[in-house]
This record gives sequence, C-alpha cells and structure tokens, in this order.
Amino acid sequence: MRTTLIFVLAAGTAFVAGAADQPPRMSPAFTIHQTGGAPEIPLSQYRGKIVALAFIQTTCPHCQDLTRTLKPIAQEYTPRGVQFLECAFNEGAATLVPQFVQQFQPPFPVGWADNVAVRVYLQYAFYDTRVLYVPHMVFLDRRGMIRGDFAGESSFFTDPNTNIRAELEKLLKPAGPGTRKK
Repeated sequence: MRTTLIFVLAAGTAFVAGAADQPPRMSPAFTIHQTGGAPEIPLSQYRGKIVALAFIQTTCPHCQDLTRTLKPIAQEYTPRGVQFLECAFNEGAATLVPQFVQQFQPPFPVGWADNVAVRVYLQYAFYDTRVLYVPHMVFLDRRGMIRGDFAGESSFFTDPNTNIRAELEKLLKPAGPGTRKK
C-alpha cells in the first residue's frame, strides 16, 4: 500500500511540475476565438511554423508580465518562423480581451477560449480538480507536435525571457542527420 501511494504521488507531481519532460505528442485540435468579428484561429493553420502559445487570464499580473516579456521576443523570432499566440480563458475573457490588447499592444494575436476547452487541450481530465495555474505555455514544432508544456507553477516562469528563448532555439535548430523533414 505504501509503495502504491508513493508511486501515485510521484506520478502526480511529475505530471504537474515536469510536463516539459513528457514525450512529444500531437497537438489536439484547438481554436482560439477572436473578438470584433475577426476569424477564429485554428492552431492547425500554423502547421509549418513553430508556435509559442500562452494560456493567460487577462486580469492576472503574472500573465500581463508575460505579455510584456513576449513582445520583444516575438519581434525577434517572428521573422524566423515562430508564431506567437495568447489565449485568455478567464471568466468574461471574450469581453476583456479587447481592453487587454489595447492596454498591452502585443504584436501577435490574442483571443479567448472557454475554460473547458483549455483544460481539455492541456489534458486535464474533466473530473480533475487541480488548479490550472497561469500563465501556462505550450511550444509546438513545425509538424504540430507539442515539444514543451510549462504550467504556471513550474520553475520555467522564474526566468521566462531566458527560458522562452531557449525553447525557441531548440525548436529552430535544423533537423540532424538521418532525421526526415516533413
């Protein structure tokens, strides 16, 4: 019994704290809604680009700081084939996103999705009662594989500027010998 309990606790901790260590997996279908009549953004439209996707809450100071951090990074990496996106999922996000965009003026799309859609995308089970800490970042490679998944409580956000750049540099490296490009 004790061994089982330790295993379950260790497995749960690894899932929460070390999601970046998870094996790559195909990004599920996900759509970000935009306000003001702008078209929805399906993640699949960015296949062929590296995607840096931040799940945020518009009223969260840490998320607002992340948006400020992402602005110069996006200006540097967008010409290199990286697409940055933010998806708000707090209550009222659909009405709060325009004010957020006006205040922070990110040079990339910011939209919204409902909490359930975000939790499903991030593989939180329906019955999962864990808090989804924000910001939460996901990095997709050019084939649409999730290569990095960093929860808000992870050490990734102790130095987001350095860590985001490191993730992007890893994804921008050319394929090694014997690796097929698609």
